[in-house]
Amino acid sequence: MHRLSLQSLLAVSALISSSASTNTASTRNSSIDAASTGASSTGSPSAALSSSSSSSAPPSSTSSVPIAACTDFWLDKITHHGAAPFAGSGYKVFRNVRDFGAKGDGVTDDTAAINQAISDGNRCGPGCTGSTKTPGLVYFPPGTYMVSSPIIDFYNTQLIGNPGCLPVLKATANFDGGWLLDTNPYGSNGLAWGATNVFWRQVANFVIDTTNVPTGTGISGIHWPSSQSTSLSNIVFQLSQAAGTQHRGLFIEEGSGGYIGDLVFYGGAQAMAIGNQQFTMRNITVYNAQTAIQQFWSWGWTYQSVSINNCSVGFDFTAGGGGTLGVGSITIIDSEINDTPVGIAYGSAGTTNPPVANNFVFENLQLNNVPTAIRDPSGTVLAGSSGQSVITAWGRGHKYTPTSSPNTFEGSIAPNTRPPSLLAGNAYYERSRPQYETIPVSEFVSARASGAKGDGSTDDTDALNALFASAAAANKIVYLDAGMYVVTSTIHIPAGSRIFGEAFPVIISSGSFFASASSPQPVVQVGTPGATGCVEWSNTILSTRGSQPGAIILQYNLASPTTTPSGLWDVHVRVGGFAGSNLQLAQCAKAPEIPITAANIPAECVAAFMSVHITPSAASLYMENCWIWVADHDIESGANNQQITVYAGRGLLVEGSQGPLWLVGSSVEHHQMYEYQFVDAANVYMGQIQTETAYYQPNPDASLPFAALQEYHDPVLAEGESGWGLRVVDSKGLVVYGAGLYSFFDNYDVNCSAVGKGATCQKRTFSVEGQSEVRVYNLNTVGTNKMVTVGGVDVANYEDNIDGFVHSIALFEAGV
Repeated sequence: MHRLSLQSLLAVSALISSSASTNTASTRNSSIDAASTGASSTGSPSAALSSSSSSSAPPSSTSSVPIAACTDFWLDKITHHGAAPFAGSGYKVFRNVRDFGAKGDGVTDDTAAINQAISDGNRCGPGCTGSTKTPGLVYFPPGTYMVSSPIIDFYNTQLIGNPGCLPVLKATANFDGGWLLDTNPYGSNGLAWGATNVFWRQVANFVIDTTNVPTGTGISGIHWPSSQSTSLSNIVFQLSQAAGTQHRGLFIEEGSGGYIGDLVFYGGAQAMAIGNQQFTMRNITVYNAQTAIQQFWSWGWTYQSVSINNCSVGFDFTAGGGGTLGVGSITIIDSEINDTPVGIAYGSAGTTNPPVANNFVFENLQLNNVPTAIRDPSGTVLAGSSGQSVITAWGRGHKYTPTSSPNTFEGSIAPNTRPPSLLAGNAYYERSRPQYETIPVSEFVSARASGAKGDGSTDDTDALNALFASAAAANKIVYLDAGMYVVTSTIHIPAGSRIFGEAFPVIISSGSFFASASSPQPVVQVGTPGATGCVEWSNTILSTRGSQPGAIILQYNLASPTTTPSGLWDVHVRVGGFAGSNLQLAQCAKAPEIPITAANIPAECVAAFMSVHITPSAASLYMENCWIWVADHDIESGANNQQITVYAGRGLLVEGSQGPLWLVGSSVEHHQMYEYQFVDAANVYMGQIQTETAYYQPNPDASLPFAALQEYHDPVLAEGESGWGLRVVDSKGLVVYGAGLYSFFDNYDVNCSAVGKGATCQKRTFSVEGQSEVRVYNLNTVGTNKMVTVGGVDVANYEDNIDGFVHSIALFEAGV
């Protein structure tokens, strides 16, 4: 990711302190301290807003989980064979905090033991800019773990609690530090990691409890300056609910985020105090906070299924307006605010001309006892009521159609026409990652125990194909142990498969089978064309090794019933820039000073034909937090994160599929011809998509190294043009709830995206062609001169839509 100097901790802390409000309302809901003794808080109290969940979803916080869910969680019981081929002998991927001396008894100070469990093995901690060589999964059995200073997270780490009986991380009364869990600590030179380059992290299944800390002490439960392929999920925050509290639940001040979901907050001055380039946040519930969500900057943000209850202010966007770090585009859908005097507060329109800061679109926002629905500095913008009401659709900013000039609006708008197949009830379908906590360990099969080596050198093709076929036939769940699984022909994932990865195992292609760009082959194929059934797949990376110009990294063909969609959660594509890829600085160093032509493109760096192809036979697929990334830098290169040039022809192609397809918190970056392309597709939901144009373009431009092929509907761009961020061709029923289409470089020169430099990184980024129906809320671009092109005609110019660093359109619609 492109790194920008964004916001200092001191400025952010001052901003939060100055805008904190008070809440004297009485407590409406009891706390869930029982989580540590057998009651689960997963998915509740937000569960009523979540349209769907897996068959293994935990019960609500008022239900009792069978003891087996606490004592026999399969992840605790399964034999761990995970390997880290580049970490050295004796390295352990899986580590249980109890094995390092943590007691979890609610009395013992477990800080040192937990930090030792995380750091053991010469791992990538503060001071290491990044590494894929030392993955870690740190497991917390049920219990209450007392901590007296911050738990320090490391790079490429999963912190996982027992989902059936959430472990509690509880701060002591004399806690020394600003954050209970610090995932990016400050040092003498700022954050330990550049926040836009913090990848491959998960924190899941915890109660974060700061209630022992004095009310007036400023403490946050989690500090999370992070970026793509990271997630927080299934976490309950117990904060002080006293008047004047300075506790915060989640604090974010930098990064280029993707997804956070399934969080519940009780109390706090702010349940969330946050700023980042972009996020999709889903299934968030807040009780009894002074301010539920305080946003102090953003480029684009999508909130889905948020429930705010008994707070003083629901959403506070008053930091917005003017400059490069105001609150930009905000989308809120399928959410509710209850018993809260002010639902939404925002700041002034700022000093930009025209004034388009604070772009908002709210759709299907239910209010109950919210006297002021929306407020700006001048007073009430939209009145609420003492009873129930619904904001069907409301927005402010600029609106475009294919034939209109900029139209500034503020007020009610027509809502999206929602394709019925995308819905559960009147809300968009959503589904949390299955964790199988009620399924016994006997129902799991380990990849390495089944004969696959995962050592980064052995050909595991036959072993993996045999494993996936037999596990699906026997209705077993594949535990894909940590490791690097080399494959030399297609891996077939049949209908009925359930796959759960440990610490992001890698399936990596190699060899001549994937060498022909004229006859591309899938590395991983989910279902054959025409196959029906369902899959569930989590926590895996797919990739290529060296020259693989004929590799389609993931081909998805499976048609699932609309009543039981298939799901991919944290299934990422990562091309180049990591140990074992043979696509690193030594092979693929950037060369902006050399004109790149067909004659001198290094063949060893042509790494993939296409990243993901969702084919015409595919139907009913839910994808959450899936990052499709061609590396812009060598993760292993040390302090400078040195840039590299790796070539992959196409990003995500959705071709002919009639859906439904849900893309929740997805990103596609650095491909040659396009990032997202939809051709003859229908019924697609997108929540805050994000793209980056390849840093090397236009040297070469989008015509190299792959030739445009009609059979793959490739775009034919003019000489010197860079690839599309988003291309829509003859597609219907596409609804986009936030889009960030970014172009930071012109042949590695970053000046083209600087404020006031004319947005000259590339000419165009978003194309609508043919008979297409698409509606976009909150389109944000960087570095692109023409923001929207319809039928080859440019219809929106960046200079008409300046919003600080980005350029923003609140509503664009074509064909609807």
